[in-house]
Amino acid sequence: MARGSSLGALVTCIGLLACGETHVTLLEPIVGHGGSGSSVDASVGGNSSGANNGGDAGAPFAGPLAHLIHRYSFDGEGTRVSDSIGSQDGTLMGGATLSGTGHVTLDGMDDYVDLPNGLLSGLNDATLVAWLSWDGGKICWQRVFDFGSSDAGEGNVGNATSSLFATPLRCGNNADGSMATGPATVFEKTDVISASVDSDRPFPVLNVAMLAVAVDSKAQELRMYAAGERLSTSKLVSLAQLVEENEWLGRSQWSQDHYLRGSYDEFRIYDVALSHAELAALEAAGQDSLGR
Repeated sequence: MARGSSLGALVTCIGLLACGETHVTLLEPIVGHGGSGSSVDASVGGNSSGANNGGDAGAPFAGPLAHLIHRYSFDGEGTRVSDSIGSQDGTLMGGATLSGTGHVTLDGMDDYVDLPNGLLSGLNDATLVAWLSWDGGKICWQRVFDFGSSDAGEGNVGNATSSLFATPLRCGNNADGSMATGPATVFEKTDVISASVDSDRPFPVLNVAMLAVAVDSKAQELRMYAAGERLSTSKLVSLAQLVEENEWLGRSQWSQDHYLRGSYDEFRIYDVALSHAELAALEAAGQDSLGR
């Protein structure tokens, strides 16, 4: 979908105002994505962690593994969510418990995963990767993750004062007036969006799929990758702006947003901005592989 005209942008803004949720500023329109996922800019198609994979998205390489700093595989039972890499264990909240089979299911009512604060502190670049099965529906702004703070203080929802989040379905309309159908990622601070990316490609429903967000300080980009495709990029973002009082999977910093209804198989954090090729290789390897 090409970048819209000024009139189209106005329509989009009106649509977001009408939804009354999360934020009202324009999201970055999706640019140049195709069904094959082969439309990749040279600036983001290279290998950001230094490995040379020759452009073969399916080839294994060691680069990402060296930069994996947190990994949550949802193994075991009970409410403890173990970090097998960085020892920053999280906790299941709202009554959710581990299944004992390597995933956790959230009920969309009050279940979420509370991770330790400051997981991104001190990083210039980062990539957050989730494998999840989303239950779908028309409830927008559910959170795959939301790292940041609200004006209600630590542990509470209110109005977001700092947030880096991803959702499987954004609210509002596209520039052409059609209803939004795809995921989004947003970096915002006190009602001002510093960077945002959205897509009109629906996120899979009731099927485990990978969603990843990369923050690239060198390129000054926020990038989103979901269901086998680099969806788009947005300029100008810095992790230094993020205040990490709440690190949540499945819960928003905003009080009006719904909890995520679905299940997680795995969640990871890397200390580099992984490239499209690296993320495609991770997805091909699957959530139980470290991508060696």
